[in-house]
Amino acid sequence: MVKEKKPARILLLIPLLAALLLFSPHAATAQGLGEEGGFTLSEELRIEINEVGDAHITDVIEYDQAWFDEYGYLFEENPNLLSRRYRSDSNVGEVEDFDVDINARKATITISFDTPGLAYYLSGGWTVFGYGNRSPVRESDDELVLEAAWTLNNEWTLFEPMELEERVIIDLPAGAQEAHFDEDSGALTYRLPVAETGKGFLAAHKTMMIIIFSLLMALSFLLLLYLFTRRPASGRPAAVTPSIMPPAAPGTTPPVMEGAGKTQTEGTGIPGQEAGVSAPTPSFCSKCGYPRASAQERFCRKCGAPHG
Repeated sequence: MVKEKKPARILLLIPLLAALLLFSPHAATAQGLGEEGGFTLSEELRIEINEVGDAHITDVIEYDQAWFDEYGYLFEENPNLLSRRYRSDSNVGEVEDFDVDINARKATITISFDTPGLAYYLSGGWTVFGYGNRSPVRESDDELVLEAAWTLNNEWTLFEPMELEERVIIDLPAGAQEAHFDEDSGALTYRLPVAETGKGFLAAHKTMMIIIFSLLMALSFLLLLYLFTRRPASGRPAAVTPSIMPPAAPGTTPPVMEGAGKTQTEGTGIPGQEAGVSAPTPSFCSKCGYPRASAQERFCRKCGAPHG
């Protein structure tokens, strides 16, 4: 009977040894590294939007410790692997002040940066696009929380398929109202009465001012075109009809034209000479040259010589 109990005891020990080998920590780690897609990661994306639509983003990614111990150093050597996602396949238009903090002990990567103009001001208020295929968990006027599950295969996983659990927290600016998330379009809309009240006259009447400025520019262009294309006025002076004095009657003193003495003094000639008209010749004393007062004068008033 003793010989029959030994084989039975050996058969009972074999499953116990197999279980110890199967569930040992070393065997579990080796099995996890060998299975493709056996790792998971979680992401918490926090978006803080200010009153003008700019945002500060903090993204925390948590990896499986075993996988990160094996491959986490690659992110320290190639930090561009972490920024490529935001610059290509996301709704972020511009990345500023990009910063990365890698914590190997906790197997986490914290990414933070600023992006201007994440929220757009449209006719119905402010709108944030790009969060489709996510389910709202909490929705209020100051915060929106979304959750989603993905199979991720990009730079973050070093192109190894991993299951991702994502949590998006959007903090709206103070005073936001009527916040609403549309699951079909993935857009968040809200109103900010303080910002709308503080906008200036030009922003409140943007359409009208665009039309007025467009008309003013068109009128200015037409006026400039007219100034460059109009014909200059003719520079030829108008014809001047010369004054012709009739000859003096015999025995009378010929009238003297106004300014005739000045013209002769300045040496410009006798008036009417240019037009071919002979002006009456005044009488002078034949001895001293003093002019005669009239044709009836018989003696010179200066030298007393008789006029011939």
